[in-house]
Amino acid sequence: METTTVTRQSDGFYHPKNEDEIISLIQFAIANHLKVRVRGSAHSSVNAAIYTGDFATPPAVDTDVNIILDQMNAIAFDDQQMRVTVQAGCHFGVDPVDPTGTSTLENSLIYQLQQRGWALPITGGIIHQTMGGFLSTGSSGGSLQHSLLSAIVTIRVIDGTGTPHDFHRSNDLDDPFYAVGVSMGLLGIITSVTFQCMGTFNIKGMETTSGYANCTINLFDPNDDGRPSTGSFFEQAEYGRIMWWPQNGIEKVLVWEAQRIAATPDFKPKPYLEFAPIFGSERPSQIAAGVLFRLYSIVNPPGPSTFLGRIAVAILKPLFPVIVNLFLASAVKGPQHFHDYWGDGIPMDNRVDYSLVPVQFSELWIPVTSANEVMAKIRDHFRNHDVTQVGTFTVEVYATPSNAFWMSPAYHQDVIKYDMFWFPLNKGNPATDFYPQFWQLLEEFDFRPHWGKFLPDNAPELKALYPRWDDFMQLRDQMDPHQIFVTTYWRGHLGILPGSVSV
Repeated sequence: METTTVTRQSDGFYHPKNEDEIISLIQFAIANHLKVRVRGSAHSSVNAAIYTGDFATPPAVDTDVNIILDQMNAIAFDDQQMRVTVQAGCHFGVDPVDPTGTSTLENSLIYQLQQRGWALPITGGIIHQTMGGFLSTGSSGGSLQHSLLSAIVTIRVIDGTGTPHDFHRSNDLDDPFYAVGVSMGLLGIITSVTFQCMGTFNIKGMETTSGYANCTINLFDPNDDGRPSTGSFFEQAEYGRIMWWPQNGIEKVLVWEAQRIAATPDFKPKPYLEFAPIFGSERPSQIAAGVLFRLYSIVNPPGPSTFLGRIAVAILKPLFPVIVNLFLASAVKGPQHFHDYWGDGIPMDNRVDYSLVPVQFSELWIPVTSANEVMAKIRDHFRNHDVTQVGTFTVEVYATPSNAFWMSPAYHQDVIKYDMFWFPLNKGNPATDFYPQFWQLLEEFDFRPHWGKFLPDNAPELKALYPRWDDFMQLRDQMDPHQIFVTTYWRGHLGILPGSVSV
């Protein structure tokens, strides 16, 4: 076996310090017929989508090349053009579970932008992610008016032959720039991204909790009743999000919306609180929520088979709506008004401790024109099934504007995204025991799933939903002729055949 000068560390990962070392690893992989993948923050729900195999940390016997770019997190500013070039290992914000310990507030992108008086148009709901990982899966925030993808100027990639490329934004929508922007790591390793920045701003907003009848949004009815429809709400809200409990006996909706305000020297933030504070801290409520979900994990599919399990379900099921209604009522006592800096306020979920309240999900992107019909479908499905089938977790609803990136689930269509949450401590496998009910329920709407979350195993159907699928696969064939980035997971979900472009 040929060797490389870059050493595999005790954590199972390679930690290249520069592009030359990445090229060395790629050449090592080619020579030894190995696979190569890059770990960002591992925020994706599916380990096999991140790594060369289905594991959380490369095992000692693994010979493939799993990379962490923690040594490549530098930031360079172009003051004249108000642009920032960010290495792919840099995190948007501090990652509290970064296994390398290199992520800090001070070396994060958002902190450094704010110190400079600059901003990006939007962030995701959290900001733990690395630059390369966030972009590779087509991730986005919650707005139909603003997009992070629109701010990208240049993407630098080292392809599967070890050749660096700079891809620049172009008016030519056939330019491969629009392929590498959302590429699942299949075209090469992103080493840096350049963004067009803007002047800093703050946000102010409000969250309300209500039942369906008194919600500020007409969630289901396509007829005008004086309230904005679901689609209209997301078109009008500069930043918006719905957290929805559709289970029988609950049927509550948390509506979060915000808009930009000018940044002023005397600004004092009043942060949004997703969990009710106890003694000034959200942590006790998060601990209580985690205990609640752990308790109710017993009633989730495939269901308990023991005598004690059946007794537990008989006790817990009727208590579930009572407890959650009390929890929601205490979390928001009337409308919650908040105002904050852009980088702290837009990522409204960033204060969640995912070690206490872990989350996995399948995220389905559907044209905004179908919004109310989709909401009604989900409502009726929950009404017709109990929590042993639909689960005890919430559904998140938010939006993303159309873009020109070939493999983006928002390619050439404004979308609303429906996140079916799964509590990872539940029994069973969500890919087989939970998500298929929602994939089947909403398949008539031609949903495109988020690439970093749980995906249905239907490559031919997915291909039909992406007009530039073949163009992407042909470019993939050119940029990775040895298929070193094509793992078993991606081969199966995208139908990539050995030595050919796709199904």
